[in-house]
Amino acid sequence: MLSENIAEHLHQRHAGAFDKAIAVAGKLPSAMTAKLAQHAMGPTLSARAAGLLEPKQAADLAKRLPPLFLADVAVHADLRQVGPLVEGISPDVMAEAGAALREREEWIVLGAFVGHVREDALVELIDVFDAEALLRVAPFVDAPERFDVIVGALDEGRLEELVATADERDLRAELDAMLEHLAEDQAARLS
Repeated sequence: MLSENIAEHLHQRHAGAFDKAIAVAGKLPSAMTAKLAQHAMGPTLSARAAGLLEPKQAADLAKRLPPLFLADVAVHADLRQVGPLVEGISPDVMAEAGAALREREEWIVLGAFVGHVREDALVELIDVFDAEALLRVAPFVDAPERFDVIVGALDEGRLEELVATADERDLRAELDAMLEHLAEDQAARLS
């Protein structure tokens, strides 16, 4: 993909500067590093630098940054680099950032993150998203095996809402994208 190639080229070209910045950040208190990320680096550079952090350091920084800023970072993140860091972020922080991404209709970004969220956290996050959001994200989920976890976390009322929303908002193709990856028992719940 062209955007990935460009991002990789820019990262390689400036890897030395990023490595130095991360080394300095590792010596500063986390609160100060979070302030620098938010006010000096901004979301684009912070997203690029996040891939160089250790998971524990990334989780510590994430809880110190406003969820809206984390949502901005998520839009610019290269999941090949930051995907493993997502596991350490608390479900509460992910929920707030996820809600901001939902409000902005960042369906592709949300879908890309589904495969990087721990299953237990994914179950907790389901309540943040209404039926329309779940459907709109479905075509962009990079880990379709997670649909079983998502559908499994929905009670019968939410499943009925999902089907009704698909019909009312012309999102049947999105529901079908989800259905084609479900195990038989979960698919039967949606029929």
